[in-house]
Amino acid sequence: MRKQSSLCLLLLLFLFVLASAGCAPLQQVSPESEKKITLYLVGHGWHTGIVIPAAVIPEHLLPVRRFYNEYEYFELSWGDEEFFKSNEFKISILLKAALLPSASVMHVVGFNGQVMDYFPISDVIRLSLADQNFLMLCEFISNSFDYGQQGEMVNLGLGLYGDSHFYRAHEKYYLPKTCNVWTAKALQRAGYPISPCMAKRSESLLKRMEKFGERLR
Repeated sequence: MRKQSSLCLLLLLFLFVLASAGCAPLQQVSPESEKKITLYLVGHGWHTGIVIPAAVIPEHLLPVRRFYNEYEYFELSWGDEEFFKSNEFKISILLKAALLPSASVMHVVGFNGQVMDYFPISDVIRLSLADQNFLMLCEFISNSFDYGQQGEMVNLGLGLYGDSHFYRAHEKYYLPKTCNVWTAKALQRAGYPISPCMAKRSESLLKRMEKFGERLR
């Protein structure tokens, strides 16, 4: 009986470690004195996106830059293809996206001017990263795209607003892997000590990131 209890305890411990593996922060952001690149976390109600300056994006790492070379900023986000591309809210699409593994897309928006002006009703948090941390963020975003046989981004049509497009992404969308979890993972990859498991909703993610930047709205 004691042996069986020990085996059960070890099994429970293993399952706990396995479940927590994707929630642990990867590394810390660089010291304040090393931060150089400004980026933004933007909240659109249920959805979040990351805004990064175009001029410092390495084209070899994130080729989206070459298609929008006239813009100062990109907003990038990830989500379920059918739900993201739909122009109207349908509970059937929402339930399908939540319960069944489905195709996903990257949404890319190019724009100029002030971030606050371009997103006048969105929540905005200004963040700062050192060069190396920013490169890791770009690498994570780049790896989210599903590239074609020639290494090209697969354009799936016009996006939701402004000069934007949808591109094929390689991961499947399903709960608990939401759009906000993707954003949290991207920020975690950049060094922010944030657990994606605790950021499934945009409000939770924004609240947790406030301590690392400046909330502008």
